[in-house]
Amino acid sequence: MAEALISAVLDQLVPFLAEQLSLVTDAENEFRSFTSTLEAIRAVLKDADRKQVQDASVKRWLDQLKDVSYDMDAVLDEWNTKLGEEESEAETHEEGKKAEKAILLKKLVCCFRPSSSSHSNPIKQVGVRYHVASRIKELNGRLDRIADEKKRYNFVENPIAIEPVQRETTSFKDISEVYGRDVEKQIVIDKLLRESSKAQKGFEVIPVVGMGGIGKTSLAQLVYNDDVVINHFNKRIWVYATDPFDVVMVAKAIAQALEVRGANEMANWRLQTLLGRIDEAIDGKKFFLVVDDVWTDDHRKWEPLEEALRKGAMGSRILVTTRKTEVAEMMRAKSNMITLAGLSEEVCWTIFSRLAFSNGDKRDDELEQIGRQIVQKCKGLPLAAKALGSLMSFKEPTREDWNYVLKSELWELEKFEEQVFIPLMLSYYDLPPLEKRCFLFCSYFPKDHSIRRDDLIQLWLSQGYLSSKRDYWEQGLFCFRNLAKRSLFQNFEEDYKGDIVECKMHDIVHDFALFLTENEFFNMKLNGEEIEINMKARHYTLLLENQAQLPSQVYQKKNLRVLFVQNMCSSPISFDGLSNSASSVKTLTLSGCEFTHVPENIDKLIYLRYLNLSNNTKLSILPETLCNLVNLQTLKLDGCSHIGRLPKGIGKLASLRHLHLRNTQKLEGIPKSLREITNLQTLDQFRLTPDEKEAMTLQDLNQLNSLRGSIWIKEIGKVEDASEAEKAQLKNKEHLDALWLDFGECGDKQATALLEVLQPHPNLKSLYITSYYGAFPSWMISLVNLKRLDLYFCPACEVLPTFGKLQSLESLAIYYMGKVERVGGEFLGIESHAHTTISFPKLKHLQFEGLVNWKEWGGSREDSSMEIMPCLSSLQIVRCNKLEALPNFLRKTPLKNLRIEDCEILEKKRSEYVNVEEVVKILTSESGDGGENAERWRHEERLVLTWPFYISKLHIAIYFLP
Repeated sequence: MAEALISAVLDQLVPFLAEQLSLVTDAENEFRSFTSTLEAIRAVLKDADRKQVQDASVKRWLDQLKDVSYDMDAVLDEWNTKLGEEESEAETHEEGKKAEKAILLKKLVCCFRPSSSSHSNPIKQVGVRYHVASRIKELNGRLDRIADEKKRYNFVENPIAIEPVQRETTSFKDISEVYGRDVEKQIVIDKLLRESSKAQKGFEVIPVVGMGGIGKTSLAQLVYNDDVVINHFNKRIWVYATDPFDVVMVAKAIAQALEVRGANEMANWRLQTLLGRIDEAIDGKKFFLVVDDVWTDDHRKWEPLEEALRKGAMGSRILVTTRKTEVAEMMRAKSNMITLAGLSEEVCWTIFSRLAFSNGDKRDDELEQIGRQIVQKCKGLPLAAKALGSLMSFKEPTREDWNYVLKSELWELEKFEEQVFIPLMLSYYDLPPLEKRCFLFCSYFPKDHSIRRDDLIQLWLSQGYLSSKRDYWEQGLFCFRNLAKRSLFQNFEEDYKGDIVECKMHDIVHDFALFLTENEFFNMKLNGEEIEINMKARHYTLLLENQAQLPSQVYQKKNLRVLFVQNMCSSPISFDGLSNSASSVKTLTLSGCEFTHVPENIDKLIYLRYLNLSNNTKLSILPETLCNLVNLQTLKLDGCSHIGRLPKGIGKLASLRHLHLRNTQKLEGIPKSLREITNLQTLDQFRLTPDEKEAMTLQDLNQLNSLRGSIWIKEIGKVEDASEAEKAQLKNKEHLDALWLDFGECGDKQATALLEVLQPHPNLKSLYITSYYGAFPSWMISLVNLKRLDLYFCPACEVLPTFGKLQSLESLAIYYMGKVERVGGEFLGIESHAHTTISFPKLKHLQFEGLVNWKEWGGSREDSSMEIMPCLSSLQIVRCNKLEALPNFLRKTPLKNLRIEDCEILEKKRSEYVNVEEVVKILTSESGDGGENAERWRHEERLVLTWPFYISKLHIAIYFLP
């Protein structure tokens, strides 16, 4: 963490020295000295980070260094905030940019240099000057002492490939020690034995990806030593990939395993000779190569080996184990990738109990109950189960000893730390400084917390980890994706584009992050009992249960940077005391705390950048003083269902980039002043009101062209003049991905005119239209990048537009269009003169619901050369009682999931779509009931949706009513 933190401070100091140092002449030398010393210390931090794991004195030295770095960050924050305040004051009272700049410079210089011409309070000038100068001098003294102490530890500058543990794996494994991997083993073996395509030459790569300790090497050893695999290949080779990847060493290991010609002289061979002998040895032979624990994703390092192995016979395979999906991408094998998940709790118990009771201790029921609770901490990680089982084998078989381990944090258990965390260090050390600090910040979240990608990026921004310039969002996305690719996140949720938008951290990885940030992050669940708060920490995460309140120590923290409070009970939490004490806080989350008001003195939290007040359902108003938070970047009010209005002066929040307003049902409009924040990037909900004097109108969106993500525009029907709506210029908002248009109550002619002028930018990926009574405009077919389209309650529509022409569309849902009676060629985009074309070329998911008068679905001729929905995998038809039949073209689609519910005519014709006898056969065989329920399945009267039963042989989801 030290390297990551210091890099962040230096990232601020370097531009400060270049651009603003002249304004603080009295402290110039101190700033330069501090920066120089910190740069010198940074050179040894990689080595110090490694040594702290096993040397407590190094850890204490790093803690002191981090304290100084945090304090310098606070000084810089104070300076930048002062600059922002003066800038805001100058813009308010002066006209003209030159005059503003002159006043700003004069005031800033006066804060640090006495001036008889100043009209400001001279006591205040001297106070500010003295405070800043004394703080820098004091920090320099502390840093000098830390630099002197550094000499005691003999740190190495910028060490290369010095890891805490250098392990080299082998192919040997006692099969009896591997549990719970039979399914994965068979999947790998199937990939090894399957026939290669004729077009494919040489080998095929199979990557096995997963977090450290998940069992990748054990799985590879199981497969490598399987009799079927041994008999299938002419040559088997096991190689451990060094880190950093040394192609010569790997090539020598392969050559030795192949017993190449002249191997006794190998020590003197250069790479070219090695590769030539490998090429010669595998020529025409079917080989199986395991390359274990690959870290490099540099194709230039892999390419020489790749070329040397090309002469292997068809059917040759390379199995690669890695923690990084980039390795699979580099080897062009992502489609073949196997992502290894955790083991079941029962399998972990088997591993744990085999070790914990290995001394022949009597296993009583009470110890087993405690042991099973301990195993729950493993969260499927076999390495953790082994470590804990081994630890318990050294404990006395008493309830006291076992309960002590149960109640301890994993990172506090010494033996566990050695066996599990040191291997995880490899993943951590492989990260660049930016990704290290972003990963460690995830200690902020409670265990098993669902982490939303966009929220995480905004949190990183609030801590100064990301550049505040325009490209910070791309920087954050890049960092998030890399952490996901390195198996440090899991349980991914993807959006319609296939991008990861939500994830979790494995509990062991979370414990590992807490271990690395032990005196910086304090993460605790409170249940009303007395607990000891770590007063060294600057980041607090507190989950309140059983009427628990915030500990009084929190209100005493003067150097608090982050506070996350989640109220898990109904008891309200007071906000008032925080404003008086925690003035240094940058990130504040008070979710579900049920307070009724935000204190007027909230503007004392002047350094606040991220404020999350979501799910405070009793909160009805925000004070105007909130608009004095000049640093505020993110304001989250999601789920504040009773909030009625926002502060009128919200436009003063010049740093605001993200305003979240989902599920704020009683919010009446948005103050007009918000339109002044032209760099605003998130405005996810925008409700229109008749009050055009106080609240923003559609035309006020004109200047907000930096908006990104999604926006939900509600009550569009309240706009009377389409020319006013046109001024919103949605077509200029190129960064918007998703657009919701909710018309509310609106006549058909008015609605048609409004939608016509609300044309979005062609970059739009998702469009939702609801409560729309007009005709659909032609621009909808011009959205060449549109991937998802939902139309909900459009009662005036009689004929569906030619959506089949949307070349990128992957998901289409049509709800409650009561006037539609026929869906035909116009929907598919078929033109009478067309001979060959593809309709809906990328559509995967199609849903119709509530088309109560829909009778016919046609549109294609039997002799037509048109290809229709060639990618369709899911079709849902619900509450379409008059629909008589499904079109013939569906038989040619790769349909996997078919849902038919409350469609009376279609349900009677189920045998046309599904062979019921085949379903019965599969259901009874997969249920394992020996055919006892065959008659019940066979005589089931209705084939409709209640719950899905996926049948792999039919590739259709079957739905039955009970």
